[in-house]
Amino acid sequence: MAQPKIVKRDKFHVTGLSGDGAKTSELWGEFTALYEQHPFKKVNADAYEIRFWGCEKSPAAGKDVHVGFLSAEPVDGFLSITLPVTEYAVFDVYVAQGYESGDAAMEKWLADNASQYKSMALDGLGLILFCYNEKFKDGNQSDSIVELWLPIIKI
Repeated sequence: MAQPKIVKRDKFHVTGLSGDGAKTSELWGEFTALYEQHPFKKVNADAYEIRFWGCEKSPAAGKDVHVGFLSAEPVDGFLSITLPVTEYAVFDVYVAQGYESGDAAMEKWLADNASQYKSMALDGLGLILFCYNEKFKDGNQSDSIVELWLPIIKI
């Protein structure tokens, strides 16, 4: 895997639903059905999946993944997770190789750059984002890519 691109993002809202990471596919289905019934204005066509894990504290039971779209503001009837202004190390992950296939490169990059960057926590939770954009081709094609976004802080 090549070096990540570093991007700075302003504060943004991932508006959708949170649930059990072991049932992510079902959560996407639930969110899609709710969105079709109650659509809201999206910032763009990208979809996001946020994965949480214990850092300073553990995620609430059954709430270790959040799926949704970007919105300009939180939306009634949905849960919005607001991500602060920060930089992200963005890695391309080939879905056919598995979502975890980017983990080793991400961890190596963090270790190699530990004097410059550390991963950012949100409310005491570690997190990464998967961005499903124009590179994602339903995941069934060998060239289908999901972007792994690691929120980072300059030291």
